[in-house]
Amino acid sequence: MAIVGWDEVGDLGLYRTWEELKAGVRGSYPDASATVVGNWAGQLWKFGTEIVEGDLVVMPLKGKAGVVAIGRVVGEYEYRPEPESFRQVRRVEWVRADVPWEAVRSDLRASLGSLLTVCGLRRHNAAVRIAHLAEHGSDPGYVGDVAATGSDELLAEAGARDAGNPRELTVRSLLEHWGFERRTAAAVAMIKADLAENGLTTRPPFTEGPLSEVIAIVPLESEPAVGTRSAERASVENVVEPEPMTRRLGSLPAVLVWVSSSVELTTAKTTMVRHQYSQLAVIDEHDGTYHGAVTWESIGRAHIATDHPTLADATVPAVVVDHDAPLLDQIEAIYDNGFIFVRDPDRVRVTGILTAADLTRQFGTLARPFVLIEEAENRLRRAARDHLDTEDYKAAAPKNRRAYVTEPEHLTFGGYVHLLQSPTSWRKLGWRLDQNQVIELVEQVRLVRNELMHFATDPLSAGQEAAVHGLLQVLRTAEPNP
Repeated sequence: MAIVGWDEVGDLGLYRTWEELKAGVRGSYPDASATVVGNWAGQLWKFGTEIVEGDLVVMPLKGKAGVVAIGRVVGEYEYRPEPESFRQVRRVEWVRADVPWEAVRSDLRASLGSLLTVCGLRRHNAAVRIAHLAEHGSDPGYVGDVAATGSDELLAEAGARDAGNPRELTVRSLLEHWGFERRTAAAVAMIKADLAENGLTTRPPFTEGPLSEVIAIVPLESEPAVGTRSAERASVENVVEPEPMTRRLGSLPAVLVWVSSSVELTTAKTTMVRHQYSQLAVIDEHDGTYHGAVTWESIGRAHIATDHPTLADATVPAVVVDHDAPLLDQIEAIYDNGFIFVRDPDRVRVTGILTAADLTRQFGTLARPFVLIEEAENRLRRAARDHLDTEDYKAAAPKNRRAYVTEPEHLTFGGYVHLLQSPTSWRKLGWRLDQNQVIELVEQVRLVRNELMHFATDPLSAGQEAAVHGLLQVLRTAEPNP
């Protein structure tokens, strides 16, 4: 038999949908975080529903180090009330129980090293290779088999580490292992899926904070366990649930600087002057109790009200929101009050601040590339209108759209790449520029533009900024009209 835990959930056959099962897991383990509940429900759903008769199962043997067992599922899911810890069951015909670990190639070993109890092996023709291992005891590999690099290598290394010595790296480095520079929706979805497949997550969440923040790749809780504090569980990335469609505060709040309620008001004022802050949190150091905020306005009021004001006299209430609160819902409060405080994922500690200045700066970071690329596109469009004709536009469009292309506005940004590649169009433009460099810049900016359409709070990389500015300089020189 293949047996998994989670006895408290009861008969999996009673849950008709994954959402019902997730609710059952949440009810059985009320102290587990949303990430853990989704992780456990996903594994149980696979075990009870997605695995079918005839599927191969693979299990690294804990009692016989360095050996893998392979079997074939021969029965439906069963729930057996007795004995305890043997209740969630699939009947299996164990084909082979002596496959040495060394017989499995590195990429498949990385997948087998998943920290999840139940996971699917999908990459690199895994099913055929497992069948070959069961029959012949050897791994045939796959077409294009090379040594594991990039994300696979990182995940394998992180999964093999002791929990007390996790793999640490910056968010930027994590993205680079998957070939990304910014946290776009596609990048986040891919990294989350790969982490979840390997039973891993990050602490703190890689989707929050600056790209320079150091994170640790840590194991998910693969089965119910005790001893992990709820605050620790809440501070990890939820790799199971999809990213919310609504933009959250996410990485916007800055790290909080605060003073204890026991200090003198002069200490708070000096800290504010030193850091050029307009407000400061008041939080007790010994137990994290949050008291409110002190601002220059509240300090002024306190001095008017009394001759010798204390910090308590100048401490006033302030808006505090959860770190995952919708961003748009907070804008009015930020501009009305000048700032808001942000709670940690544990929903208890106040650990961040978002000011009107932060919001303005962030808006500028996000909006500036759109404005610059819009100018580049407008200059390309005007040059096409001034020097080219309809037949040139049509030749640059895909065949299925040529009938509809009569103006430069009908071309996509990629269409301008094709337009500039045409010897006829390039000659008509009359630009005294290197054609290959111009085409290269337009193609680079096209990629940046496409990425910007998938909103991300991260600024453009140095290379992306250089491409946008470079194209603008070229176009402003070739077509100097304002």
